[in-house]
Amino acid sequence: MGLFDSFRKKFSTPSGENRASLSRKIQESPQDPQARQKLGLYLLRQGEIVEGTDQLARAAILYEKSGFTAKAIAVVRQLVKNDPTSIEFHQWLIRLLAQHGHTADARNALQSVAAGEIRFPSDEKRIEFYQSVSESLPDNPLPSLLTADVYLYQRKLFEAIGEMARVVSLVAPSGMEKDFASRMNVLTSLAGDNLALLEPCGFLWLSAGKTEEALPYLKKAAEFTRSSGDSDRGEEADQVISLLENGQVEAIAGAMSFPDALQRIRAPGEPSPPPAEVKKPSPREEGEDESMLQSAVEKLQAKVKEEIGESDPEARYNLGIAYKEMGLLDEAEGEFRLSRSNPALFLGASCLLAETFAEKGDLAMALETLDEVLATESISPDEARDVRYQKALLLTRNGKEEEGREIFLSLYESSPDYRDLRSRVQKFQE
Repeated sequence: MGLFDSFRKKFSTPSGENRASLSRKIQESPQDPQARQKLGLYLLRQGEIVEGTDQLARAAILYEKSGFTAKAIAVVRQLVKNDPTSIEFHQWLIRLLAQHGHTADARNALQSVAAGEIRFPSDEKRIEFYQSVSESLPDNPLPSLLTADVYLYQRKLFEAIGEMARVVSLVAPSGMEKDFASRMNVLTSLAGDNLALLEPCGFLWLSAGKTEEALPYLKKAAEFTRSSGDSDRGEEADQVISLLENGQVEAIAGAMSFPDALQRIRAPGEPSPPPAEVKKPSPREEGEDESMLQSAVEKLQAKVKEEIGESDPEARYNLGIAYKEMGLLDEAEGEFRLSRSNPALFLGASCLLAETFAEKGDLAMALETLDEVLATESISPDEARDVRYQKALLLTRNGKEEEGREIFLSLYESSPDYRDLRSRVQKFQE
């Protein structure tokens, strides 16, 4: 089943509202998220995936900006359901859930992604996703633990230690001791007898409040230190271990090496350095939603083009209309050029292409496109009148009022009741 057929089957039969009526509502009230949501669902039912997704995403943005976070979440859930491979939509959903206080739901959504709901193009992209999500869940260690999983898989053990050290203070408050312990068991098994890894592994266990688990690794690290001939470092290690065995754990918590631990103990009057700071959410940059939306739409474009190719000019024509309404003028231009190859679409695609050129600020190309249509032998008198009227509008709107006026007056002589010609001519005569 193709991409379009799957959406037609997924959604119910459309209501009495159609694209024209819903588009008119949006033109009248562009900030109405409900109208955009209805149009988005209608377009998906018609198989117009790119524009339908765009309208739903814009509805979610408007709901969120208006304070209707619950409605925004519902729409973004629909977007995720429609395109479960979109990294941006999953990231958006997790952020909204976290901001609305649904931390458990946000965590479950993140775990679904980690379980394979998204196939990331690379480990680096997966890490970027987890790091981005961590900004939405600053008090939850799961994003960093998932990042550590990637590093463990890559055998980048020092990077994994760094991620786990960053959030170790959050493990107990969030009830994720078992999750942390499972990563620690993998880490320590990979560390083997590597002194550079044994020492931080022991202190990680210590920071997690697991002194019994920490001591074997710290003792082993001390033993390797002494056998290496570094007597000073060996004495430091022995002092720290002795203090730990005597219950002085709290003063050492947060240290990641023997010298660091002794420094904390030798300066009891000074406050201990805080645990590794968890990155707090930064203020969202203006236009972030639009950027995310653009990225998601680009991926959908690739899907649609892969399925319809260049064999269906009508589909490309509809895609061009969607791009134009979304403000993707370069993309719209390409689709209208391609769909002009169909004689039945030549007139409509040419007029829309001319409008697109005008919106891009290229009036010369817009007028050239319309003149090309007027020069064809297949155009009927009524069609020629429509094209000439459009040409007059473009001229008037772009500072060439006199040239546009001449065309309007010429049209009025043969068709005085056509559109608004009578009122225009009356204004000319005032």
